[in-house]
Amino acid sequence: MDETYYNGGLFSLGNSSKTVMGIAAFLATLVSLYSMLIWLRIVLTWIRLPGQMGENPLVRFLGKVVDPYLNWFKGITSLKRSRVDLTPLVALAILSVVQSVLSLFGSYGRITVGMILALVLNTLWSFLLSPILWFIIALLAVRLFFCYKRGPNSIGYIKMLDSLVGGVLNWVQRLFYRNRAINDRQLVTTSLIFFVVVYFASSSLIRVLATAFTRLTF
Repeated sequence: MDETYYNGGLFSLGNSSKTVMGIAAFLATLVSLYSMLIWLRIVLTWIRLPGQMGENPLVRFLGKVVDPYLNWFKGITSLKRSRVDLTPLVALAILSVVQSVLSLFGSYGRITVGMILALVLNTLWSFLLSPILWFIIALLAVRLFFCYKRGPNSIGYIKMLDSLVGGVLNWVQRLFYRNRAINDRQLVTTSLIFFVVVYFASSSLIRVLATAFTRLTF
């Protein structure tokens, strides 16, 4: 008699496990393909072919397939800055977790809560936290460059960069230089060093926590 059981912290199945594992592996493949379509949609949105007057037909088709899902995350306004929209990263992160869980179950026929937590943690780091930190670090590095290299167009570039990282600079100033007057160069340098340290410290912490989660027996 086929039955589902719980053994040693592992969700597993009886005689029907191979069928369920096959279904899980198939669904994981579909989720992976859907994620690829989202990436293709994003990349093609940035590319305009020579002589192209309107929207690329392929982009229009992909939009009909993936936009209904991406639109679920448009309300996350904290990930939108000027022309930059990072909400697709959240959508891709969720798909990555689902795909990883299905793949694990499809391969082994079992999965622990600890493994799921480790997957969620690693996915949040890879698709959300790490890209955001690198994005901030890159912008701060360019901003620091314009602190040292002044030119006719520098003010325009600085204003554009400050529209993206101005909130970060203000936060760092309140954190380290509250009620103290500092110059622009010192603030940007401090911010850049701080976020580089945060990146590597967070990366190490994520690895430690993910390893600890995988060792859980429930």
